[in-house]
Amino acid sequence: MKKIIFICFICFSTLSFAELTSTIFSFDGKDFIRTETALMDENGDSAVNTKLDHNNPGYKALLKKKSWSGKVTLFGNKYDSNYAPLTDKNGKLIGALMVSKDAE
Repeated sequence: MKKIIFICFICFSTLSFAELTSTIFSFDGKDFIRTETALMDENGDSAVNTKLDHNNPGYKALLKKKSWSGKVTLFGNKYDSNYAPLTDKNGKLIGALMVSKDAE
């Protein structure tokens, strides 16, 4: 739990609190799946159970257990995003966190 709090603190410290959205991903060995998210898809439906696009630069970094920050387009909207990997006590990749802000 300490690791998650630390990661979120870093993410929040780089973004203003207005218009933030967040996602918790699970990892199945290939895909990062949105298990909890405030994101909505193009139809206005919850983006829960959707997968992180393999072309997203955050995906490539997360596979290496590295954090990534930058601009992304998700469901047709542009965001300044921060992605951070989640690992178990043995260092196995089990998921990720994302905190994003509408891009200006």
